[in-house]
Amino acid sequence: MTYDVFIDSFGARWQDPPPPRYRAAVLAINLTDALLNPPDDPNLSDVIARQTGQDPDVRDYVLATPGAARIIEDAVHELTALHATTDVYHPVQLLVNCWYGKHRAPAVADAIGRRMQEAGARVTVTHHHISRPPVPRKHPRPDCPFCAIVHDGAPATIVHEWADALAIVPRSGGCTEGHLLVIPRGHVPDFTTDPVVAATVQLRAAELAQQLGGQWNYLTSCGPDATQTVFHLHGHLVPRTAGDGLALPWPHPSREQEPAG
Repeated sequence: MTYDVFIDSFGARWQDPPPPRYRAAVLAINLTDALLNPPDDPNLSDVIARQTGQDPDVRDYVLATPGAARIIEDAVHELTALHATTDVYHPVQLLVNCWYGKHRAPAVADAIGRRMQEAGARVTVTHHHISRPPVPRKHPRPDCPFCAIVHDGAPATIVHEWADALAIVPRSGGCTEGHLLVIPRGHVPDFTTDPVVAATVQLRAAELAQQLGGQWNYLTSCGPDATQTVFHLHGHLVPRTAGDGLALPWPHPSREQEPAG
């Protein structure tokens, strides 16, 4: 089938190549700030993370969000006007994005696609990131000591603050003088949960290490078997000097020790 309207939903956070272009007149809708996220309720966050904008409850919530009807109406009006002036060799394309590409963008893209089909257009809708692994919402956890520092003012020696992270001194004092922890403000259990947050934490650690000068290890863990004891992502920024006597944690006692790269 030949289509004259292409609608593509995607998630801006994934930093993948953008959806393909179809030699088209292109419209774009960024829903990241235009619509509220699905319910910002920690009791629902894990359920919502496993659903998409094609699940009826999520779809209905998104489409009932204040502003959604106007966005859809405006998009249909503009697409209809463009569609009326194009032909099969010059199709119309609409790009719809939210942050994750799983909830708002698919729901809105499907709604616009249905309206255009009802108006007689030949429409295809593609959701580029709807099947990506769920990313939990980053609500503070009441049993998390790092959330208590970030959100509740629990005692901590804060060395540096950014909009998205903190650098603090470990309560134990650390394994060398100057040992710091860099933690995200949002609750992310470990560096595998949200690669963008993990990359941001390492970026902040690198900025701070560069500012302070010297030589460093940057270490982070995922899971108790990997020595993680606090399940809120944190990077250990450990200053190193010759002869400090600190061994890295992973040499296996049954193997000949090799230089770490």
